[in-house]
Amino acid sequence: MKRSKPEIIPGDRQMAKSWLIAVALYLLLLVWLEPLIDFILMQMPLSPTAEGIAALNSQKRYMSNVVFGMARSLPIMLFLWLGWQIVRAQRLPPRGMRLPVAVLLVEGRKAVMIGMVVMAVAIMLLSRELVMLVSA
Repeated sequence: MKRSKPEIIPGDRQMAKSWLIAVALYLLLLVWLEPLIDFILMQMPLSPTAEGIAALNSQKRYMSNVVFGMARSLPIMLFLWLGWQIVRAQRLPPRGMRLPVAVLLVEGRKAVMIGMVVMAVAIMLLSRELVMLVSA
């Protein structure tokens, strides 16, 4: 039996631009989170003593852990969703989904396995974030 040439699904240029904008906005959010936390904490009354500054520092550490943990979870949840879509459609890329990069078409059991691996890694990373959030 002659093997057929693998089908390559081309990337969508408009989707690549949209993803680039989304990643830039996400990075901008990450850059602005710490000044936003500082602004919120400075609205509270501050005692200029060493104990007051230490209490403010501990509040900032706690708030930073929580906020940055939630921010880091956003792209991980996106990969979890992508893995679910791949498993559900049994195809990579799922029908109707445009991706910003060219992808080799994978169907059947291989696609399900890829989707399961993506979901397993995403769940492992989310559980790590949850452990870090609980220990904060």
